[in-house]
Amino acid sequence: MSSASLNRTILQYFRKFCHHETHYIDSLIISTYVHQHGLDIRHNILLKSHLLARNNADLNDFLAYLNKKEVKLEIEDLIEFFEFVISPIDREVNGSVYTPRYIREYIINFVLSKFETQKLGYIMYGDISCGCGGFFLTLVQRIHILTGISYQQLYANCIFGVDIKDYCISRTKLLLSLFAITDGEDIESFDFNLFVANSLNFEWETVPVIRERGGFDVIIGNPPYVGASKIDLESRGLLKKWSVAKYGKADLYIPFFQIALENLKKNGWLGYITVNNFYRSLNGRGVREYFSTNKFNLIMIDFGSEQVFRARSTYTCLCFINKIDTGRISYVKCLSTELLSISETQYIEVPYETTNKQDVWLLQRHSVSENIRRIENTGIPLGKLFLIKNGFATLKNEIYLFSPESQSDNTFTFQKNGIRYEIEKRICRPAVKPNILKNESDITENLEQLIFPYIVVGNKVLVMSETLIQQEYPLAYAYLSDFKIPLSERDKGNRKYEEWFAFGRSQALDIKGYKLLFPYLSDKPYFVFTDELDLLFYNGYALVSDTEDELRFIQKILKSDVFWYYIKHTSKPYGGDYFALAKNYVKNFGVYNFSNDQKQRILEIEDSKELNDLLCRLYNICLLYTSPSPRDRSVS
Repeated sequence: MSSASLNRTILQYFRKFCHHETHYIDSLIISTYVHQHGLDIRHNILLKSHLLARNNADLNDFLAYLNKKEVKLEIEDLIEFFEFVISPIDREVNGSVYTPRYIREYIINFVLSKFETQKLGYIMYGDISCGCGGFFLTLVQRIHILTGISYQQLYANCIFGVDIKDYCISRTKLLLSLFAITDGEDIESFDFNLFVANSLNFEWETVPVIRERGGFDVIIGNPPYVGASKIDLESRGLLKKWSVAKYGKADLYIPFFQIALENLKKNGWLGYITVNNFYRSLNGRGVREYFSTNKFNLIMIDFGSEQVFRARSTYTCLCFINKIDTGRISYVKCLSTELLSISETQYIEVPYETTNKQDVWLLQRHSVSENIRRIENTGIPLGKLFLIKNGFATLKNEIYLFSPESQSDNTFTFQKNGIRYEIEKRICRPAVKPNILKNESDITENLEQLIFPYIVVGNKVLVMSETLIQQEYPLAYAYLSDFKIPLSERDKGNRKYEEWFAFGRSQALDIKGYKLLFPYLSDKPYFVFTDELDLLFYNGYALVSDTEDELRFIQKILKSDVFWYYIKHTSKPYGGDYFALAKNYVKNFGVYNFSNDQKQRILEIEDSKELNDLLCRLYNICLLYTSPSPRDRSVS
C-alpha cells in the first residue's frame, strides 16, 4: 500500500479490535506486518514477544480483510495505525497526531543538510514529544543511507526521546526494531534512550551523555496539539516553569520551543512542525519575546490556512531555528505541496528589532508591513475609541436559549426534547448570535429569548437566589430543574457555581448601549448595527457606544477594504478564507482623526471604490500594489 496514508475504511475496520489491551493491539499490528512480509524473526526478544500465533482468529480476520483489499502494509502504515489506536481521551492529553512522511522528510533533510555527512552518525538527536516514533524512523533511515552506520549504533548512541505515555515509548521501540529487522539487522536486543516522562518537567541533564556533551545537536518533532482548556492539571501547573507560557492561556505546544532551545548546543538546530499562530496570538507573546531577546536564526515556512493534518482543524508551519544570534527572521508562505520548490529569493527577511514594538509579528513584504505600520500609527486605535465586548457564555446555550413558538401577555411557549414548556417573559432577555448576522434584518429573523436568572442592582448583576426564582418564576424554575444534571456537568463538573442555574461565566450580562455586532470568524467584514439597547449577544463581539452616530460612522470604515486588508495581514487565518476578529486582532486598527466634514462625506459615499480610494489617501497607503500574490491567496 502507498505509505502516504492509510485508507480510512481500513482504519475503521481495525477499530473492531481496539477494545483489547494495548499489548494485544500492538501484537496484532506487528504480527500482520511480519506475516505479510514473510519476516523470520530469530533473535529479537521484543518483537518475538509480540508475535501472535498463526491460528489467532483476529490476526487471520485482519489478514483476510487486507488480502481482499489487495493491501500490503508498509512500515509507514504502522505509524498511522499506532497513532490511530491512541484513545481519544489520551489524544486530548498528549496531543499526538500522525505527521505525514513528506513533512518529516523535509524537516529531517533540512536539518541534516546543516552538518557534514561524515558527522551525522556521531551527533545527538532528540525528539521531546516523540509519540510513536515517526520522526525517528525517518531520521535513522536517512542517516543509515548516507553513512552506512548500523541501526544498533544509531539507536544506542544518537537518538533520544521522551513521551508522556508509556505505550508510545513501547511502540517507538517496536517500530524501530521492526524497521531494522526489515532491513536485515536482527539482533537480540536494541538499546534505546527513550523515556516515559512529562517533557515539561524532564531534566535532560540527568542523562549522563547529554550532560557531558552539553546538549543536543538537533531536536526535531511535532509538539503536542492540546489547547489551553484541555491541558491536564499536572501539565497546567508545570507550564509556570516556562517563561514563554506567561501570557494568556498557553496552549501546550508553546513551552516546547523553550524546552528544545534550552537543551540544544550553541549552533544546534531545531526543526518543528507546529501551530502557526504563535507569531500573532496573545498567548504566543512570550515565545516572540524569547526569540527576540535571543535573536535566534528563525526560518519559518507558513502553511497559512491549509490543514496539513487529516481530520485536524489545525493550522501549521515549519520552524527551523539555529541557536545562534543572527538578529533576523526568514519567512515564506506556501502550500505544503510546494515545499520542494521554495527558493531562497522567496523568503522575506525581518530584523527582530522591527518587531519589538508590535503586538504581533508582521511577517510580510516590506510594502505590506509599511502599510500595516501606517494604519496602526494613524489616529487613535479602535480599542481606545470603543468598548469591544465579548458575548455572554452560559456553557449550555441549548438550555438557556429558545425561539418562542407562541406567546401570551405573560409567557413564551416553546418545545424542547418533545416537551412543551412555558416560561415567564419577565425572566427572559432578547439575544442574538453575531456569527450568523450579515445585515440588520437578520437580527429580527434570528432573535432568540434567553432565560436570564439574574437581577440588576445598580451597576452590579447578581444571580437570583433559588428561593426567589422558585417564588417569582415557577415556570422557569421547573424548566431549569429538568436540566439540572446537564447543567452540573459544565466545566467537566469541576466548578461550583454560586447557584446551580447560574451561567457558566459571568461576562457580558448587562451590556447596555448601541452595538455594532460582529462574528468570531468571517470571510468578509460583517458589522451589524442595532439600536436595541438591552439586546444581549453570544458567539461574537460588539463595539458598544452611547452614540448611534459614532457607531454608524465606524461601521462604514470597518466594512471598507482598508480594514479588511489590515485583518488579512495581521489576523489568524482559517480555512475557506476566514479570519479571526478577536479583540486582540481588531483593537490596534488606527481610526483616522476625521473632521466632521470628512465624516459627513464618508457617510454619503455609496460607491465602495470611491470610499476605499479616499481612505487610502488619508492613511497614505496603496493597496493596489500590495494585494496578496496568487501564492499568498491560495493559503491566506
